[in-house]
Amino acid sequence: MVEPDLNAQEAARVALAADCASRWPGLLLREGKGEKKDAADDFTRSPLCEADLNTIRVDIPRTRGADPAFNSPRMRQRLETLLTDFCVEENIRYMQGLHEVAAVFAYIDDVAPVELNGPTESSDSASHGAKALACFIAFVSRFIPVFYDGEGFVLLHISLLFFNQLLLYHHPDLHNQLEQAGVSPVIYATPWFITLLASRTPLHVLLSLWDKYIERGDSSFMPFLAVAMMADEKKAILEAEEDETNLAVDRAKVDSLERLQSVWTAAEALHAKTPRSFVVRMSRVLSKVKDRCRQPSSDRPWSDSVLARAEQERRLVVLPQEVVAQYVRMKLNNSGAKLLSDQEALSPEKSNEEEPSASSSAVPSSSLPQLHLLLLDVRPLEAYQAGHLSTALHFCPPCLQRLAVARAAGGQPRSERLAAALAAAASSMSGFVQSQQGASESEHVLDTGSAADLPLVAEIFENLLITAAERWGESWKSESFGAHLVLIGGEADWDSSDKPCKRDAGAAVAPLFDLLTEHLLLRRVSVLLGGAVALKAEADKRGVELQRIATAGPQQPAVVAAERLGAL
Repeated sequence: MVEPDLNAQEAARVALAADCASRWPGLLLREGKGEKKDAADDFTRSPLCEADLNTIRVDIPRTRGADPAFNSPRMRQRLETLLTDFCVEENIRYMQGLHEVAAVFAYIDDVAPVELNGPTESSDSASHGAKALACFIAFVSRFIPVFYDGEGFVLLHISLLFFNQLLLYHHPDLHNQLEQAGVSPVIYATPWFITLLASRTPLHVLLSLWDKYIERGDSSFMPFLAVAMMADEKKAILEAEEDETNLAVDRAKVDSLERLQSVWTAAEALHAKTPRSFVVRMSRVLSKVKDRCRQPSSDRPWSDSVLARAEQERRLVVLPQEVVAQYVRMKLNNSGAKLLSDQEALSPEKSNEEEPSASSSAVPSSSLPQLHLLLLDVRPLEAYQAGHLSTALHFCPPCLQRLAVARAAGGQPRSERLAAALAAAASSMSGFVQSQQGASESEHVLDTGSAADLPLVAEIFENLLITAAERWGESWKSESFGAHLVLIGGEADWDSSDKPCKRDAGAAVAPLFDLLTEHLLLRRVSVLLGGAVALKAEADKRGVELQRIATAGPQQPAVVAAERLGAL
């Protein structure tokens, strides 16, 4: 076996670092964002406390300890200066994990100072480190804001919940296997999210990964990378014994350039097959929480209410704007009319109160994924007949109502207990990775509990297969069909769009979602945020007319479905 040429490997790594050094400042420091503040501000900055300085000095020797480039006194001093200046500049406490991120910028500044800073007459390391510090600040602020979160870890907790949503959406079998084994994302995914995969990735691979990430400029892409990494080890995880699941998950990593390319390509494919609502909503939530983190805290920790609300966010939701946009796109594609920009429908900056013109249609541009949305309306028949999109299929058999009543009386499903466990774990974390004792406590919460009535589950699924096949064909649930099932509820399911989906008696969306994802392992199931009320409001804004069915006499579901299909 031929030993690799270490000198050649290091030369290639230095060349890659020099290339990153020449381009990253232009990408990270647009409009001066992240540049070093004026020296006069030094009078108002507080020095780092002695406890944080000691923690930094403990962390530095174990930062990439197996890499000779990080063992020299010069590099360790450079890393200590970079971390200290970062905390002082940003007025935050040092958090473990930050040293893993800083190591990349310290290395680039060490091996490619001219490319990073440009030619200078001074050989002073502080002079050379100014651009590295500015890039470091901009990178963390934009892509890893958890370091501004303090001890609450609210941003991390919310990021993990959205990751869990995405995993359930695309790989319910993998998601449920991990829950059954008590393997929580807060244990295995925290290092990924808190360092953007820096903690266990070889430096030359990490430079390439971050180069792609910075070039893409999408701060919401990390959950897609994490799901792609898990999917890459899916077979091994599903085949592992329950007590070996942690070891199988531990093998999910990006440890070579070949594996990076494979995971990145898979993540981009996941992004293209996910409703845009996921990214828009995650970006909105994280942006609001990040802004709140920078404000002075009140007497009652605001994070408590955020975490309590987030505990119930376990279902991927689709915004009414996207449903209406896809509906109008279909109509206009059929008529050959001009499509409008997706900015009117799904701009992250657009507020819910903003009123578009009555003549506008929420039609996305080609940048919005053209997904095959199947709308399943689970409201009572009278509510459905009063107004619905013509593509929506009605499904509300008596067996579904029996399930709703049974689930309302049965307590939390295991998926919501997972969210509660994440909240408890995230709120108690005080370091880089939660302690083993905390991990055990979280795992105890993940007991699977009582199973649903299996005959009832079978009855509901049989009804759904018959009803759906009449409208969508026999292959609607196959992977090749590529459908995205969106559950539409009514007043029994939603109080408003800013509150979670209800689980009261009569609510059908939550129990049906659990049945489809936990028991039937159906992929790509989501719920419409706010239900039919929110959908009607959006349709009215966009000038989209809902279909109404006269109630002169009873009609069989198959007849109603045939009439609606003919109307298209």
